[in-house]
Parts: sequence; C-alpha cells; structure tokens
Amino acid sequence: MQHALEQPDFSLAVRSLETLTEQVARCQNLPATDGGLRLAQAPEDIRNGMRDIRNDMRDMRNDMRNMRSEMRDMRNEMRTVSRSMDDLNRKVDGLERKVDGLDRRMTVAERNGVARIENSSAMRPDASLAPLFSLETGGEIPGCPSTLDEAGALSSREIDRILGQLV
Repeated sequence: MQHALEQPDFSLAVRSLETLTEQVARCQNLPATDGGLRLAQAPEDIRNGMRDIRNDMRDMRNDMRNMRSEMRDMRNEMRTVSRSMDDLNRKVDGLERKVDGLDRRMTVAERNGVARIENSSAMRPDASLAPLFSLETGGEIPGCPSTLDEAGALSSREIDRILGQLV
C-alpha cells in the first residue's frame, strides 16, 4: 500500500497565518521598527530633561543669591536697629540719671525747706539748728553748724562751701 501522501491542513495553515499576522502587527511596537523614532527621540528627551535640570539649577542659584542678598540686607537692618536700641538705652539711662538727680534735688530742697523753717525759730545762741542737705549728694552737709553760736563763728570760706552745696 502506498503511503498516502500527506495532505495540507488548511485550517491549521489559516490559524498559523492569523497568529503570524497578529505577531507581525505587534512588531510596530518595537523601537527598531517604528523607524527608530522612539530611539531617536530618547536622546532628545534626555537633552531636554538635562536642559530643564540646568535651568532649574540656575534658577535655584539665582534664588539663593537673592536670599543671600536679602539676608545681608536684614543683617544690616538688624545692626541699624541694634545701634538705635543702644542709643535709645543710653538716652534712657541718661534720663534715669536726670530723673534720679531731680528726685534727689527735690527731696533735698524739701528737707532744706523744713530745716529753714525750723531754724528760723531759733532765737538763743545755744539753740540747736536742723542740718542742711547737699543738692549734689543728698546727704547732710559736713561741717554744717548745729547751733546759732557755731553759725556765727563760721569763716566766709566755710559759709561759701556750705552755700555752694545748696545751689
């Protein structure tokens, strides 16, 4: 018997051609088969990305330069404010000294006013005198006479010294 010659299986051939057609159609998705467009575009995309990064870095450098300048300006302004505060503190200190001096002078003037009233009633030579106080120190004037007799015995130099502390 003669071997029957094998006959083609047309349905298998059709299915195989359909599969081959489907797979060949997918080849357009390969970078090499799209005319190299995607491969050619990749370096351009990389260059564009690098350019964007360089631009961003340049912008950041400019921003940092501006921030440094602003910080320098702020430091200068802070120094100016600090100097102004120092000046103001000196003025306040001077004002406090003046107020303290004025307070002392007013207190001394009041105490000396009371002493003058008390001393104006002294009639006898041995009558005691209230002490007078210095406008400069606020303390009792050293060597101030304690009786009318002592006041009468003062030299003109001692009187000038005592009166000098009352002005």
